[in-house]
Amino acid sequence: MKIFSISIILFIVILILNIPTSIYCSPDCQQQQLSTSATSNNRKSIKTIKLLDYSNSISFQDGVGCTHPIYCTGPILNLIQMSQIFNDSKTFVDMPMKYSSPIIIQYFNTMITNTSSKGGPSKQDLINFVSQNFYPAGYEVEPVKPKDWVPNPTFLNDITNPQLYQFASAIHTKWLDLTRIFNNTGLCIDCFSSIPVSNPFVIAGSRFREFYYWDSYWIIRGLLVSGMTETAKGMLLNFANIITEFGFIPNGGRIYYLNRSQPPLYTQMVKIYFDATNDIQFLEEILPILDLEYQWWMKYRVAKVAKNDQLYTLNLYNVSNQSPRPESYFEDFTGASEFSNLNQRDFYYSSISSAAESGWDFSSRWTSLSDINLSTIQTINILPVDLNSMLYLNEKTLSNFYTILGDTNQAQYYKNQSLSRAIAIENIFWNENINQWIDFNLINSNLEENLNFYTSNLQPLFSDIQQDMSLSDELIDSILKSVSEPLTNYIGGVPTSTVSSGSQFQWDDINSWAPLQYFIIEMLMDVNTTLSTQIGTSLIDRWITTNYCGWKYTLETQGGMMFEKYNVTNVGVPGSGGEYVVQDGFGWTNGVALYLINKYHMFINLNSC
Repeated sequence: MKIFSISIILFIVILILNIPTSIYCSPDCQQQQLSTSATSNNRKSIKTIKLLDYSNSISFQDGVGCTHPIYCTGPILNLIQMSQIFNDSKTFVDMPMKYSSPIIIQYFNTMITNTSSKGGPSKQDLINFVSQNFYPAGYEVEPVKPKDWVPNPTFLNDITNPQLYQFASAIHTKWLDLTRIFNNTGLCIDCFSSIPVSNPFVIAGSRFREFYYWDSYWIIRGLLVSGMTETAKGMLLNFANIITEFGFIPNGGRIYYLNRSQPPLYTQMVKIYFDATNDIQFLEEILPILDLEYQWWMKYRVAKVAKNDQLYTLNLYNVSNQSPRPESYFEDFTGASEFSNLNQRDFYYSSISSAAESGWDFSSRWTSLSDINLSTIQTINILPVDLNSMLYLNEKTLSNFYTILGDTNQAQYYKNQSLSRAIAIENIFWNENINQWIDFNLINSNLEENLNFYTSNLQPLFSDIQQDMSLSDELIDSILKSVSEPLTNYIGGVPTSTVSSGSQFQWDDINSWAPLQYFIIEMLMDVNTTLSTQIGTSLIDRWITTNYCGWKYTLETQGGMMFEKYNVTNVGVPGSGGEYVVQDGFGWTNGVALYLINKYHMFINLNSC
């Protein structure tokens, strides 16, 4: 209550001194907004537009982010979020506006004036203000049936286990629940926080009403298993348009994500689509856009590291930010309040946002080992081994793409980039004392090496670093033996880490996540030693079984839930922790499950429920 009162007083002062006047809607648009009834019943379908011309892409930008006076900054955002009128901070910033920004700002100022005698608006005043001026969260994102969805995809014909068949068929049906299309009919320009796209896309589910960057890799994996190549291609074209407009792919499909990206898996999305379709024309069209994204990472997320008289170029998550994330405003504002120094506060905001950019929000990977707490977060000081492994794989993939298209110069450029990165990964991340690759702390590398197990420690093997490092099968087996406990001793999969870090850190401890299980399983099966295959086949069965049991346990009461994360110690039980309750849906869980069932169904027994 004290924070709420201080917030009201502070922003009444701000309103008096500097009332926002940014215009985000033309006069014609404002008039249209006031006179148009934007109900779902009178909306018209959106026409698909062609891929934008990448030659007209704007110059790369870093840290510009979003300046919208309601969704991203300003007293309205602060007052609504700090009042906590919603249980989830994300709710408000996902609500389209009924009127343009200047009009809503005017209404807000009137409310402030009318309530000044009682010390500012009450929670009920704010609830009424939001109800009168905003549509429900996600209003501009509508369900749509994918044109290429069929009830009985061909991959089901190879599944002989009846329980597994039923499960796979049910997951395939979930694409109908998770596919969306953007529709702004009746809404004025900049009266919503969504980033408009022209083709249908698949969301993660629950509170995640928009597309997300790295989630989409596993979603597309699953769509391709379901034979939904048109939907997959449409999502790739959406991302291509976004790169064309912004120079990079943001964290997700909201303008409040425009200051950060996510793990760079777009090149790998194109690869799995190309592998499935051999669409040469699409590859030719998309390849320059893959170049654009790669150059963004090499310009704005790069660090130079000197070691043994050698200078290495590597990448990190590094968001420039001086304010709370809009979708987690209360949490970030409250967390930063303990810092009296502005530089410390900015460092905190940047590191929090950078952890969100990593996808691992939050993990002890990003904190001080001596005090695992969000107050010690230091993401912008850490070179992540998994990020650099992804970029290494992208460089090899891009070299191969250019080889296919006959461009030997570009093929050689990316080959050289991958070889340089392989050398850097070996010299900067490899720790021979524990036979693993570990993150590198730019500031405290000699004082505080994080030798704990994280699934990311094995990411170089997923990216086939063994080819350039010439790792023998014996060394690979020794690496796997060094982490045999987390790989083999849990009934529900591989834990994210061996660190017990508290409820704020959902990317730690006994939580297991579909993307991380995917990386580990594919690595184990691809390195193809006797030991790796033994562990891999066991893990496939354990992971699909926990997915199946969670679905089965909730089938009668909730229609069969697929969770965002699971507890590795209890089969079928969702994980815990983080800034929000565990989510159902769930895009990447579905995609990984379909991929593994299709490829490895012969190893899946479902005996543990």
